Amino acid sequence: MKMTTLALCVALFLYSCNNKSKVTDQTKVEQEEPYFNPDFDYVQQTPDSLWTEEQKELAEKLTKVITENVKALDNKMVFTLTQEEFVALGIPVEYYELIQKDMVNNNKFLKENNVNVDSMMKESHKK
Repeated sequence: MKMTTLALCVALFLYSCNNKSKVTDQTKVEQEEPYFNPDFDYVQQTPDSLWTEEQKELAEKLTKVITENVKALDNKMVFTLTQEEFVALGIPVEYYELIQKDMVNNNKFLKENNVNVDSMMKESHKK
């Protein structure tokens, strides 16, 4: 159960994509900025069977950093590293920006569905 919940959280971070457009009035539709940076090659956009050794290492590092630094605070998921700390680990800043977007989306979903985040996170970290 704990690994399933943890895997779900990681999957939400890495595969979450929400590219909606918002209507500002009846005649004008304004496109939001793309969820993924179109000028950056994210490792999760390549099938894992085609990953290079470097991509495998990056994916493993991302999984470790995310699982160790996502915490529950006031019934919300928070990522505890600053951008500077994250980049100092050798991970491109584009992943930090994506994680921050994922935090917003995940928290919105969890709130709308009345999920007790504190309990969920405690359960996922049980050994």
